[in-house]
Amino acid sequence: MATGSACLAAPHHKQYRWSDASGNLHYSDTLTTDAIQAGYDIINDKGLVLRHIDRARTDAERAEAETAAAAETAAKLEADRQAEADRRLLAAFPTEKELVRARQAQVDSLEQSILAATNSLSGQEQALSDNLGHAATIERSGKPVPADLTKQIETLRKSAESLRHYIERRKKEKVEAAQKLETDVAHYREARERRDSGQL
Repeated sequence: MATGSACLAAPHHKQYRWSDASGNLHYSDTLTTDAIQAGYDIINDKGLVLRHIDRARTDAERAEAETAAAAETAAKLEADRQAEADRRLLAAFPTEKELVRARQAQVDSLEQSILAATNSLSGQEQALSDNLGHAATIERSGKPVPADLTKQIETLRKSAESLRHYIERRKKEKVEAAQKLETDVAHYREARERRDSGQL
């Protein structure tokens, strides 16, 4: 009994130590499959732990770890990319006022495009109305509508429809630009705070 206890208490000649599923300690001079599967300690001749080796992971655990590592790497790259973008933003616009001025210029430019297209549409719709009226007068007189007039009416219709679509697109872009202005200002303030606090 005394000899057995001494061996358990002072495994001077052991090199590997591990616990099984029941929590029982095992020692071995050679690395066994059980030790690898359970995880083990490498110990010196005084029983002191030199190094701990985690248990062998399953295929599913390795795949999960690889996925997590890939996600962490992607997140780090995205954070670095965003930090660089923020530094460029702050360099391009030293003050918030300059950023607002530049973004507002985009909104104003879209508004001017909408106004110009609306005026052009108004003129084309008036021309179309005049030509339709002229064609109707000719038809009432019992005469055929000239081919060039018919072609001009069709051209005006297509041009007016194209302008309407253009105006709708520009109006949508203007709304998006105005929203982006608000978003960019908020982001600019956050980037400036990170820079001022030394995080950027």
